[in-house]
Amino acid sequence: MSLLKDLNPEVRKAMDADKEKYPSTHKSLVNDMQSQYIISDIKVGTASSLISYAESIDFNFESQHFILRLYQIFGK
Repeated sequence: MSLLKDLNPEVRKAMDADKEKYPSTHKSLVNDMQSQYIISDIKVGTASSLISYAESIDFNFESQHFILRLYQIFGK
């Protein structure tokens, strides 16, 4: 199972909304998540982008720590 399947649906929707505007970035994010099975293996750029998408939809983070936010985006 890839990490893409575990991604929060609201974050995925926000990411997909930028697909036409930033097709290369979207493809890179999707490819990175599809090829990884462990959250700690995704690229820092991908992690940062996902957290930014979550912040843009006012995702309710339980922590201010980067890694914990990333885990929460994937429901962990």
